[in-house]
Amino acid sequence: MQRQRVSKGLCSGRALLLLLVLSSGGMAAGTVAAQENDSREARAELKQTEEEIARLKALLDDFKQEMSGLESNLKESESEIGRLRRESQKIEQQIKEGETSLLDLHMQAAALQVALSEQEVQIVRQIRAAYMAGQQDYLKMVLNQDDPARVARMMRYYEYVSRARVTEMSRYTDTLEQVRLASASIADQQTALRRDREQLAANQQQLQAEQASRGKLLAGLQSRSRSQSEKLKSAQAERAGLEKLIKSIDEAIVSIPTPAGSLPFAQAKGKLPLPVKGRVQARFGSQRGEDARLKWDGLLIASEQGSNVHAVHGGRVVFADWLRGSGLLMILDHGAGYLSLYGHNQSLLKEVGSWVQPGEVISTVGTSGGLSTSSLYFSIRHQGRALDPAAWCMLSG
Repeated sequence: MQRQRVSKGLCSGRALLLLLVLSSGGMAAGTVAAQENDSREARAELKQTEEEIARLKALLDDFKQEMSGLESNLKESESEIGRLRRESQKIEQQIKEGETSLLDLHMQAAALQVALSEQEVQIVRQIRAAYMAGQQDYLKMVLNQDDPARVARMMRYYEYVSRARVTEMSRYTDTLEQVRLASASIADQQTALRRDREQLAANQQQLQAEQASRGKLLAGLQSRSRSQSEKLKSAQAERAGLEKLIKSIDEAIVSIPTPAGSLPFAQAKGKLPLPVKGRVQARFGSQRGEDARLKWDGLLIASEQGSNVHAVHGGRVVFADWLRGSGLLMILDHGAGYLSLYGHNQSLLKEVGSWVQPGEVISTVGTSGGLSTSSLYFSIRHQGRALDPAAWCMLSG
Protein backbone atom coordinates (compact mmCIF):
# COMPACT_ATOMS: atom_id res chain seq x y z
CA MET A 1 0.00 0.00 0.00
CA GLN A 2 2.77 2.36 0.95
CA ARG A 3 4.67 1.38 -2.22
CA GLN A 4 1.56 2.26 -4.30
CA ARG A 5 1.30 5.67 -2.62
CA VAL A 6 5.00 6.33 -3.31
CA SER A 7 4.53 5.21 -6.92
CA LYS A 8 1.52 7.48 -7.31
CA GLY A 9 3.48 10.36 -5.75
CA LEU A 10 6.34 9.80 -8.16
CA CYS A 11 3.95 9.74 -11.10
CA SER A 12 2.27 12.92 -9.90
CA GLY A 13 5.66 14.60 -9.46
CA ARG A 14 6.78 13.60 -12.94
CA ALA A 15 3.51 14.83 -14.40
CA LEU A 16 3.93 18.17 -12.61
CA LEU A 17 7.54 18.46 -13.81
CA LEU A 18 6.49 17.66 -17.38
CA LEU A 19 3.72 20.24 -17.14
CA LEU A 20 6.18 22.88 -15.93
CA VAL A 21 8.64 22.06 -18.70
CA LEU A 22 5.92 22.25 -21.35
CA SER A 23 4.57 25.42 -19.81
CA SER A 24 8.00 27.11 -19.70
CA GLY A 25 8.63 25.98 -23.27
CA GLY A 26 5.34 27.51 -24.31
CA MET A 27 6.17 30.74 -22.49
CA ALA A 28 9.60 30.87 -24.16
CA ALA A 29 8.03 30.24 -27.54
CA GLY A 30 5.48 32.96 -26.82
CA THR A 31 8.26 35.37 -25.82
CA VAL A 32 10.22 34.63 -29.01
CA ALA A 33 7.08 35.11 -31.09
CA ALA A 34 6.36 38.42 -29.36
CA GLN A 35 9.93 39.59 -29.94
CA GLU A 36 9.73 38.63 -33.61
CA ASN A 37 6.42 40.48 -33.91
CA ASP A 38 7.93 43.58 -32.25
CA SER A 39 10.88 43.36 -34.63
CA ARG A 40 8.58 43.17 -37.66
CA GLU A 41 6.59 46.16 -36.39
CA ALA A 42 9.79 48.14 -35.78
CA ARG A 43 11.03 47.39 -39.30
CA ALA A 44 7.66 48.34 -40.78
CA GLU A 45 7.62 51.55 -38.76
CA LEU A 46 11.17 52.40 -39.87
CA LYS A 47 10.26 51.79 -43.51
CA GLN A 48 7.15 53.94 -43.15
CA THR A 49 9.18 56.71 -41.53
CA GLU A 50 11.79 56.62 -44.29
CA GLU A 51 9.06 56.77 -46.92
CA GLU A 52 7.41 59.72 -45.19
CA ILE A 53 10.73 61.58 -44.92
CA ALA A 54 11.44 60.93 -48.60
CA ARG A 55 7.98 62.22 -49.49
CA LEU A 56 8.51 65.25 -47.25
CA LYS A 57 11.80 66.08 -48.93
CA ALA A 58 10.20 65.70 -52.36
CA LEU A 59 7.36 68.05 -51.41
CA LEU A 60 9.75 70.62 -50.02
CA ASP A 61 11.88 70.39 -53.15
CA ASP A 62 8.77 71.20 -55.16
CA PHE A 63 7.93 74.08 -52.85
CA LYS A 64 8.41 77.25 -54.88
CA GLN A 65 9.00 80.67 -53.44
CA GLU A 66 8.10 83.73 -55.46
CA MET A 67 11.20 85.85 -55.16
CA SER A 68 12.76 88.70 -57.07
CA GLY A 69 16.32 88.56 -58.27
CA LEU A 70 17.52 90.54 -55.23
CA GLU A 71 15.67 88.22 -52.84
CA SER A 72 17.10 85.15 -54.57
CA ASN A 73 20.58 86.65 -54.23
CA LEU A 74 19.88 87.39 -50.57
CA LYS A 75 18.89 83.76 -50.03
CA GLU A 76 22.17 82.57 -51.57
CA SER A 77 24.21 85.09 -49.59
CA GLU A 78 22.62 84.35 -46.21
CA SER A 79 22.75 80.59 -46.82
CA GLU A 80 26.45 80.90 -47.61
CA ILE A 81 26.99 83.00 -44.48
CA GLY A 82 25.26 80.27 -42.46
CA ARG A 83 27.45 77.59 -44.02
CA LEU A 84 30.62 79.58 -43.35
CA ARG A 85 29.56 80.25 -39.74
CA ARG A 86 28.81 76.56 -39.18
CA GLU A 87 32.11 75.51 -40.75
CA SER A 88 34.02 78.11 -38.74
CA GLN A 89 32.48 76.84 -35.50
CA LYS A 90 33.64 73.31 -36.33
CA ILE A 91 37.15 74.55 -37.10
CA GLU A 92 37.24 76.59 -33.89
CA GLN A 93 36.25 73.47 -31.96
CA GLN A 94 38.98 71.49 -33.74
CA ILE A 95 41.52 74.17 -32.83
CA LYS A 96 40.40 74.13 -29.20
CA GLU A 97 40.69 70.34 -29.02
CA GLY A 98 44.02 70.47 -30.88
CA GLU A 99 45.47 72.99 -28.42
CA THR A 100 44.39 70.79 -25.50
CA SER A 101 45.96 67.76 -27.19
CA LEU A 102 49.16 69.72 -27.86
CA LEU A 103 49.37 70.77 -24.21
CA ASP A 104 48.97 67.13 -23.14
CA LEU A 105 51.71 66.08 -25.57
CA HIS A 106 54.07 68.75 -24.21
CA MET A 107 53.40 67.56 -20.65
CA GLN A 108 54.00 63.96 -21.72
CA ALA A 109 57.25 64.96 -23.43
CA ALA A 110 58.39 66.87 -20.34
CA ALA A 111 57.67 63.85 -18.11
CA LEU A 112 59.62 61.60 -20.50
CA GLN A 113 62.58 63.99 -20.42
CA VAL A 114 62.58 63.86 -16.61
CA ALA A 115 62.49 60.04 -16.73
CA LEU A 116 65.29 60.05 -19.32
CA SER A 117 67.49 62.26 -17.13
CA GLU A 118 66.91 60.03 -14.10
CA GLN A 119 67.76 56.94 -16.14
CA GLU A 120 70.94 58.57 -17.43
CA VAL A 121 72.03 59.31 -13.84
CA GLN A 122 71.33 55.70 -12.86
CA ILE A 123 73.28 54.31 -15.83
CA VAL A 124 76.25 56.58 -15.08
CA ARG A 125 76.27 55.38 -11.47
CA GLN A 126 76.24 51.75 -12.57
CA ILE A 127 79.05 52.30 -15.07
CA ARG A 128 81.11 54.14 -12.46
CA ALA A 129 80.54 51.36 -9.92
CA ALA A 130 81.53 48.72 -12.45
CA TYR A 131 84.67 50.68 -13.36
CA MET A 132 85.66 51.15 -9.70
CA ALA A 133 85.21 47.45 -8.97
CA GLY A 134 87.04 46.42 -12.12
CA GLN A 135 87.10 42.97 -13.64
CA GLN A 136 90.27 41.94 -11.70
CA ASP A 137 88.46 41.48 -8.40
CA TYR A 138 86.04 39.12 -10.08
CA LEU A 139 88.88 37.07 -11.71
CA LYS A 140 90.96 36.98 -8.57
CA MET A 141 88.00 35.79 -6.55
CA VAL A 142 87.31 32.98 -9.01
CA LEU A 143 90.99 31.90 -9.29
CA ASN A 144 91.73 32.04 -5.56
CA GLN A 145 88.68 29.95 -4.67
CA ASP A 146 89.44 30.54 -1.01
CA ASP A 147 85.77 30.21 -0.08
CA PRO A 148 83.42 28.43 -2.53
CA ALA A 149 80.30 29.80 -0.80
CA ARG A 150 81.65 33.32 -1.01
CA VAL A 151 82.56 32.78 -4.67
CA ALA A 152 78.99 31.66 -5.40
CA ARG A 153 77.52 34.66 -3.63
CA MET A 154 79.80 37.12 -5.45
CA MET A 155 79.09 35.52 -8.81
CA ARG A 156 75.35 35.91 -8.20
CA TYR A 157 75.96 39.53 -7.18
CA TYR A 158 77.93 40.32 -10.34
CA GLU A 159 75.27 38.58 -12.41
CA TYR A 160 72.55 40.64 -10.74
CA VAL A 161 74.46 43.90 -11.30
CA SER A 162 75.07 43.00 -14.92
CA ARG A 163 71.41 42.10 -15.50
CA ALA A 164 70.27 45.33 -13.79
CA ARG A 165 72.58 47.32 -16.07
CA VAL A 166 71.16 45.64 -19.17
CA THR A 167 67.60 46.26 -17.92
CA GLU A 168 68.37 49.92 -17.25
CA MET A 169 69.86 50.33 -20.72
CA SER A 170 66.76 48.70 -22.24
CA ARG A 171 64.49 51.07 -20.32
CA TYR A 172 66.62 53.99 -21.46
CA THR A 173 66.30 52.91 -25.10
CA ASP A 174 62.52 52.56 -24.74
CA THR A 175 62.26 56.02 -23.20
CA LEU A 176 64.33 57.49 -26.03
CA GLU A 177 61.85 55.97 -28.53
CA GLN A 178 58.90 57.38 -26.59
CA VAL A 179 60.52 60.83 -26.61
CA ARG A 180 60.99 60.54 -30.37
CA LEU A 181 57.34 59.53 -30.89
CA ALA A 182 56.12 62.33 -28.61
CA SER A 183 58.19 64.87 -30.55
CA ALA A 184 56.76 63.57 -33.84
CA SER A 185 53.21 63.79 -32.44
CA ILE A 186 53.84 67.37 -31.31
CA ALA A 187 55.10 68.28 -34.79
CA ASP A 188 52.03 66.65 -36.41
CA GLN A 189 49.66 68.41 -34.03
CA GLN A 190 51.34 71.78 -34.65
CA THR A 191 50.97 71.23 -38.42
CA ALA A 192 47.28 70.36 -38.02
CA LEU A 193 46.70 73.45 -35.87
CA ARG A 194 48.45 75.68 -38.37
CA ARG A 195 46.31 74.24 -41.18
CA ASP A 196 43.10 74.76 -39.15
CA ARG A 197 44.03 78.35 -38.33
CA GLU A 198 44.75 79.08 -41.99
CA GLN A 199 41.38 77.58 -42.97
CA LEU A 200 39.63 79.61 -40.27
CA ALA A 201 41.31 82.81 -41.50
CA ALA A 202 40.20 82.03 -45.07
CA ASN A 203 36.65 81.40 -43.84
CA GLN A 204 36.65 84.71 -41.99
CA GLN A 205 37.69 86.54 -45.16
CA GLN A 206 34.92 84.84 -47.15
CA LEU A 207 32.47 85.65 -44.37
CA GLN A 208 33.36 89.33 -44.41
CA ALA A 209 32.94 89.43 -48.19
CA GLU A 210 29.53 87.71 -47.95
CA GLN A 211 28.40 90.07 -45.19
CA ALA A 212 29.39 93.06 -47.33
CA SER A 213 27.45 91.56 -50.25
CA ARG A 214 24.44 90.97 -48.00
CA GLY A 215 24.55 94.60 -46.86
CA LYS A 216 24.35 95.79 -50.46
CA LEU A 217 21.48 93.42 -51.23
CA LEU A 218 19.51 94.63 -48.19
CA ALA A 219 20.09 98.25 -49.19
CA GLY A 220 18.76 97.43 -52.65
CA LEU A 221 15.67 95.72 -51.24
CA GLN A 222 14.96 98.56 -48.84
CA SER A 223 15.29 101.21 -51.51
CA ARG A 224 12.91 99.24 -53.75
CA SER A 225 10.13 99.03 -51.13
CA ARG A 226 10.06 102.49 -49.58
CA SER A 227 6.33 103.06 -49.66
CA GLN A 228 4.00 101.75 -46.96
CA SER A 229 1.87 99.86 -49.46
CA GLU A 230 4.90 98.11 -50.91
CA LYS A 231 6.07 97.06 -47.44
CA LEU A 232 2.61 95.73 -46.64
CA LYS A 233 2.48 93.82 -49.90
CA SER A 234 5.89 92.33 -49.25
CA ALA A 235 4.96 91.32 -45.69
CA GLN A 236 1.72 89.73 -46.87
CA ALA A 237 3.61 87.77 -49.53
CA GLU A 238 6.06 86.56 -46.89
CA ARG A 239 3.17 85.48 -44.65
CA ALA A 240 1.50 83.67 -47.53
CA GLY A 241 4.76 81.88 -48.31
CA LEU A 242 5.07 80.67 -44.74
CA GLU A 243 1.46 79.49 -44.65
CA LYS A 244 1.98 77.62 -47.93
CA LEU A 245 5.07 75.93 -46.50
CA ILE A 246 3.28 74.87 -43.32
CA LYS A 247 0.40 73.46 -45.36
CA SER A 248 2.85 71.42 -47.45
CA ILE A 249 4.52 70.11 -44.29
CA ASP A 250 1.18 69.20 -42.67
CA GLU A 251 0.30 67.18 -45.77
CA ALA A 252 3.63 65.37 -45.74
CA ILE A 253 3.98 64.47 -42.06
CA VAL A 254 0.49 63.22 -41.34
CA SER A 255 1.77 59.75 -40.41
CA ILE A 256 5.32 60.31 -39.13
CA PRO A 257 5.41 58.48 -35.76
CA THR A 258 6.61 60.12 -32.55
CA PRO A 259 9.25 58.42 -30.35
CA ALA A 260 7.89 55.82 -27.96
CA GLY A 261 7.74 57.04 -24.38
CA SER A 262 8.05 60.74 -25.25
CA LEU A 263 5.79 63.27 -23.52
CA PRO A 264 2.98 64.40 -25.85
CA PHE A 265 3.43 68.03 -26.83
CA ALA A 266 -0.06 68.97 -25.63
CA GLN A 267 0.81 67.84 -22.10
CA ALA A 268 3.81 70.18 -22.00
CA LYS A 269 1.63 73.29 -22.26
CA GLY A 270 2.81 75.99 -19.85
CA LYS A 271 6.02 74.07 -19.07
CA LEU A 272 8.12 74.64 -22.18
CA PRO A 273 11.27 76.77 -21.95
CA LEU A 274 12.02 79.55 -24.40
CA PRO A 275 14.33 78.37 -27.18
CA VAL A 276 16.95 81.04 -26.47
CA LYS A 277 17.95 83.43 -23.72
CA GLY A 278 17.05 87.00 -24.52
CA ARG A 279 14.50 89.79 -24.33
CA VAL A 280 11.07 89.29 -25.87
CA GLN A 281 10.69 92.37 -28.05
CA ALA A 282 7.52 91.38 -29.90
CA ARG A 283 4.68 89.24 -28.54
CA PHE A 284 1.94 87.21 -30.18
CA GLY A 285 -0.81 89.48 -31.58
CA SER A 286 1.19 92.70 -31.25
CA GLN A 287 1.54 95.09 -34.19
CA ARG A 288 4.21 94.12 -36.68
CA GLY A 289 5.93 97.12 -38.19
CA GLU A 290 4.18 100.39 -38.95
CA ASP A 291 0.97 98.90 -40.37
CA ALA A 292 -1.70 98.01 -37.80
CA ARG A 293 -3.06 95.34 -40.13
CA LEU A 294 0.04 93.20 -39.60
CA LYS A 295 0.24 91.19 -36.40
CA TRP A 296 2.93 88.91 -34.96
CA ASP A 297 1.94 85.22 -34.99
CA GLY A 298 4.76 84.28 -32.64
CA LEU A 299 7.53 85.83 -30.55
CA LEU A 300 10.53 87.86 -31.64
CA ILE A 301 13.32 87.34 -29.09
CA ALA A 302 16.34 89.64 -29.18
CA SER A 303 19.50 87.68 -28.45
CA GLU A 304 23.22 87.91 -29.08
CA GLN A 305 24.30 86.82 -32.53
CA GLY A 306 25.60 83.24 -32.54
CA SER A 307 23.70 82.26 -29.37
CA ASN A 308 22.56 78.65 -29.27
CA VAL A 309 18.91 77.95 -30.10
CA HIS A 310 17.42 74.93 -28.30
CA ALA A 311 14.51 72.70 -29.26
CA VAL A 312 11.65 73.42 -26.84
CA HIS A 313 10.46 69.81 -27.12
CA GLY A 314 11.55 66.55 -28.70
CA GLY A 315 10.65 66.11 -32.34
CA ARG A 316 11.76 65.62 -35.92
CA VAL A 317 13.23 68.26 -38.23
CA VAL A 318 10.82 68.72 -41.16
CA PHE A 319 12.27 71.91 -42.64
CA ALA A 320 15.77 73.41 -42.53
CA ASP A 321 16.29 75.99 -45.27
CA TRP A 322 15.99 79.65 -46.20
CA LEU A 323 12.50 81.11 -46.53
CA ARG A 324 11.55 84.57 -47.71
CA GLY A 325 10.83 86.80 -44.71
CA SER A 326 12.00 84.17 -42.18
CA GLY A 327 15.59 83.73 -43.36
CA LEU A 328 17.22 80.49 -42.30
CA LEU A 329 14.25 78.68 -40.82
CA MET A 330 13.97 75.41 -38.90
CA ILE A 331 10.66 73.65 -38.26
CA LEU A 332 10.20 70.75 -35.86
CA ASP A 333 7.29 68.33 -35.89
CA HIS A 334 6.21 67.21 -32.41
CA GLY A 335 3.40 64.87 -33.44
CA ALA A 336 -0.39 65.23 -33.25
CA GLY A 337 -0.28 68.22 -35.61
CA TYR A 338 2.04 70.38 -33.48
CA LEU A 339 4.96 72.30 -35.04
CA SER A 340 7.50 74.73 -33.62
CA LEU A 341 9.23 77.29 -35.88
CA TYR A 342 12.62 78.98 -35.40
CA GLY A 343 13.48 81.77 -37.87
CA HIS A 344 16.15 84.37 -38.71
CA ASN A 345 18.92 81.97 -37.72
CA GLN A 346 22.60 82.54 -38.39
CA SER A 347 23.17 78.85 -39.12
CA LEU A 348 21.14 75.62 -39.06
CA LEU A 349 22.75 72.67 -37.28
CA LYS A 350 20.29 69.88 -38.07
CA GLU A 351 19.05 68.31 -41.31
CA VAL A 352 15.57 67.29 -42.41
CA GLY A 353 14.66 63.91 -40.95
CA SER A 354 16.84 64.24 -37.83
CA TRP A 355 15.32 63.50 -34.42
CA VAL A 356 16.15 66.07 -31.75
CA GLN A 357 15.85 65.80 -27.99
CA PRO A 358 14.27 68.45 -25.73
CA GLY A 359 16.83 71.19 -25.15
CA GLU A 360 19.15 70.03 -27.95
CA VAL A 361 20.95 72.81 -29.86
CA ILE A 362 19.45 73.05 -33.36
CA SER A 363 20.66 76.43 -34.68
CA THR A 364 22.27 79.77 -33.79
CA VAL A 365 20.70 83.22 -33.57
CA GLY A 366 21.30 85.56 -36.50
CA THR A 367 19.87 88.26 -38.75
CA SER A 368 18.94 86.22 -41.84
CA GLY A 369 15.80 87.19 -43.69
CA GLY A 370 16.69 90.87 -43.75
CA LEU A 371 16.88 91.75 -40.03
CA SER A 372 19.17 94.55 -38.89
CA THR A 373 19.62 93.22 -35.33
CA SER A 374 20.07 89.61 -34.24
CA SER A 375 16.80 88.04 -33.10
CA LEU A 376 14.97 84.72 -33.15
CA TYR A 377 11.46 84.34 -34.51
CA PHE A 378 9.67 81.60 -32.55
CA SER A 379 6.20 80.28 -33.28
CA ILE A 380 4.01 77.30 -32.35
CA ARG A 381 1.42 75.86 -34.74
CA HIS A 382 -1.30 73.26 -34.35
CA GLN A 383 -2.77 71.91 -37.56
CA GLY A 384 -1.61 75.06 -39.28
CA ARG A 385 -3.13 77.50 -36.75
CA ALA A 386 -0.76 79.85 -34.88
CA LEU A 387 -0.84 79.53 -31.07
CA ASP A 388 0.32 82.08 -28.50
CA PRO A 389 3.73 80.87 -27.22
CA ALA A 390 3.08 82.73 -23.94
CA ALA A 391 0.47 80.08 -23.08
CA TRP A 392 3.00 77.31 -23.74
CA CYS A 393 6.35 78.67 -22.57
CA MET A 394 7.66 80.01 -19.29
CA LEU A 395 8.40 83.63 -20.26
CA SER A 396 10.88 85.66 -18.25
CA GLY A 397 10.23 89.36 -18.52
